[in-house]
Amino acid sequence: MGDIHERMSAGTRALIEDNFLQLMEQEGFHKVSVRQLALRTHINRGTFYLHFTDKYDLLEQLQWEILTGLEQVMVVKIVREEMSGHYLKGLPYPPLVHILEYLHQHGERIRLFLGAKGDAVFPGQFKEVIKRSFYRKLEMNGVFAEHPAVPPEYLAAHSASIFLGITEEWLHSGMPYTPEELAVIYNEVLFMQSTLIAKA
Repeated sequence: MGDIHERMSAGTRALIEDNFLQLMEQEGFHKVSVRQLALRTHINRGTFYLHFTDKYDLLEQLQWEILTGLEQVMVVKIVREEMSGHYLKGLPYPPLVHILEYLHQHGERIRLFLGAKGDAVFPGQFKEVIKRSFYRKLEMNGVFAEHPAVPPEYLAAHSASIFLGITEEWLHSGMPYTPEELAVIYNEVLFMQSTLIAKA
């Protein structure tokens, strides 16, 4: 009996979340009301409040799930020499593909949260997760030690900005490339930039 109630509760929660995201897409977060959401989901407001404190709590939980998952997937180890080898062969680098697959899987939600119909907090949180992850990767790969004249936070910000620029463009344009294709594009841009700097 307990399992049945748990499944029913999980089903109701998923229904609330799905309808909430649809309303956000149509009207924007700030115009969505709990009453409107309850009517659309065919539940009473009391049922909504069994799962969430208010619409802000609902949004925060959805965003937290995305950001927590992103932080976990970004832990994947990236080795510069391996990445360079894949670039020279024109092949996607598997650890990078792994990260992009996560973004692709949750792409519609991330795009919505980053856009004008989301709230103003998420874009900063998203960027901070990426920047923090790049900081750790650069530190592990000894990049900070190789470039002592540049403060680590600047190197991390620069690396994160390239990744963010490419992935945000991809998300906002409807993800026209597969994660594998985008991994090749990212590598091309990354190594192209290094070549341009060397020629400057």
